[in-house]
Amino acid sequence: MLSFALGIGTQNTQGDWLEIYYPAPLLNPDASLVAAAKEALDAPAGNAPVSFLPEDCTRLAKALEAAGHSEQAALAESLATSQRPLVAMFLESDQPPQTAPEVYLKLHLLSHRLVKPHGLDLTG
Repeated sequence: MLSFALGIGTQNTQGDWLEIYYPAPLLNPDASLVAAAKEALDAPAGNAPVSFLPEDCTRLAKALEAAGHSEQAALAESLATSQRPLVAMFLESDQPPQTAPEVYLKLHLLSHRLVKPHGLDLTG
């Protein structure tokens, strides 16, 4: 897994993502974290944004805590009070982005200096 992040964003009336803020994106996350999050959110394989609701945050936080990832568990718990749409972005490989959540995650990885400039594919 290349990257994983929990985020909060804005969607238009059709449900398309306009922007996403990822407070703590992860580069090369631990496999146990990814497995726990995928199971809790019923995420598909591949590069996949998964929308979830504030009521899903407790289940996600418990799964992340049980897997030994307390920082991401705390972040998931804090998102439970959100009035904005929530998304978990699973980035398995560095391919040209197909969705806004992918683009924003890659930009956040650059902003957090987790990857060097030109280190990710932003074409597309």
